[in-house]
Amino acid sequence: MEMMFQRIMFILVLWPSSTLQVSDNSSLTYVAGIVEYSPVVTSPNEENLGELNAKNYLKILATAITYNVDIIVFPESSLSISTAKNETVRRSQGASYIPDPADKISPCDDKSESYEYSLKAISCAAKEYQIYVLINHREKVNCTFGQGCPTDGFLIYNTNVAFDRKGKVIARYRKYNLFGEYEKNISEAIPTTFDTDFGVTFGTFICFDILFQKPTLNLTHDLKVTDILYSTHWFSEMPYLYAIEAQAAWAYANDVNFLASSYNYPKTASGGAGIYIGKQGHVAVISENKRSNILVVAEVPKVINGKRTQNVNRDSVQIYEFSNEEISTSENANDQEWRYITDDLSVYSTELIDIKQRNYNKTICDRGFCCNFKVEIAFDETSTKNNSNYYHYRFAVFNGTRTFNGVATGGIKTCGIIACINDTLNSCGHLFDIKTITPIAFTTLEISSFNKTNENIFFMPITLYMPITSQKLVPLNVTDFTFISTNPGQYSTYHMALTKPVNNLQTFAIYGRDFSKDGTEITPNNSNILTISPVLLLAIIVVNYSFF
Repeated sequence: MEMMFQRIMFILVLWPSSTLQVSDNSSLTYVAGIVEYSPVVTSPNEENLGELNAKNYLKILATAITYNVDIIVFPESSLSISTAKNETVRRSQGASYIPDPADKISPCDDKSESYEYSLKAISCAAKEYQIYVLINHREKVNCTFGQGCPTDGFLIYNTNVAFDRKGKVIARYRKYNLFGEYEKNISEAIPTTFDTDFGVTFGTFICFDILFQKPTLNLTHDLKVTDILYSTHWFSEMPYLYAIEAQAAWAYANDVNFLASSYNYPKTASGGAGIYIGKQGHVAVISENKRSNILVVAEVPKVINGKRTQNVNRDSVQIYEFSNEEISTSENANDQEWRYITDDLSVYSTELIDIKQRNYNKTICDRGFCCNFKVEIAFDETSTKNNSNYYHYRFAVFNGTRTFNGVATGGIKTCGIIACINDTLNSCGHLFDIKTITPIAFTTLEISSFNKTNENIFFMPITLYMPITSQKLVPLNVTDFTFISTNPGQYSTYHMALTKPVNNLQTFAIYGRDFSKDGTEITPNNSNILTISPVLLLAIIVVNYSFF
């Protein structure tokens, strides 16, 4: 392994690093890279998967540096992979000790055998290319059996590791909200940040964390961090938690620069990455239905004294898709089938939208939570003949607790319009697997609701549609909708509206995470209960008067 490591280092040394341009404190922007990566998960020759994936990471880094990237983010769980069948072995296989950032250690320069090749190789690349790198790695920590320590003598964490331009570890975040991951341990919810030489402080968290208050909102609300590095191995769920719609919504609601990299495996609906500039919207999103290895690079405007230094430069975006010859993990045609998870919509209060009615102005409630919808529809009935496939739509309102795939429960308050493939509720949150026509355009779509100001709820604008030109799901551009919240006193109001007609809409919703209900029992299936107290009814009237 030592000879292999020296060979890779020789390749790195050949790179003309003296020609690189880097951002500094005076720059109004920095250059960021994010990665959609399909990892090596099997090896017929029993090679170390961490080494194989690290080699691919080095190829990506070598490409990124040609774009003068200052900082790059790699996905969750795609580097130090374990395939052992024995659970005890699998826990620690591929895991590495990771230095405490306070010790200012560069694994590249460490002569001991404390660190895995996969960690050392990336440290050396960060040093040689003079680039900030964030990876996700399995971390092992020694412990004493009998004090909450497993029998193998290790605590194993799902950890993000940041390296500076000298290859030193400058941040280490251990994932707090595990999505199952029963072989890993949970640390404290510690908000993690690090500073850079170009004047930007970054926070970082991992995948499932995005749906919870700790430590994510500690970063943005408490520490006022404006730039976030996000690594994920997501399982997209329709209609509200498709990967890129959740990323775009969280970035918008927090108005942060959000750099998201994703593990790519379409067969389990894993994928979806992007660069998001808060309320200026997404610069680029990756939403593939095939095995892919993609690098996205863009200029990101700095946030100084609460304001972005300039508008987004979408002309700066560079997208590089690696060929099978460069990175072979995208070549397996048997893994191209796209799947996705669907939320349990039977607990929602829903109503089918009669597209021939064309106009709606109505209030729908679920368990005391009420939403008002104003809708105008353009419907080309002539194009729907000959048993054509086209999306139907429902109003959907929910106030309760859901399960996240059985690993946790969380409170949800949402008002939305969702697409269905026919008139039944069971068909909602599904996609046609063949091309559809788009006879329906929402020319007006406004949603409003309100909530007690002192309740612990985080609201986001969830949007998803499929442009006819690309046939790939993407969030709406921020020029296509508005999302406004006001806090006049006892009640906060929320209003979301289209600013232009939209075809092929999949989801348009005000989506709230009610943290006060986290860990409570799942709401039973007794939807379509409309309970409105006099106070709530008065507030609905006020909201409708204010917005409509």
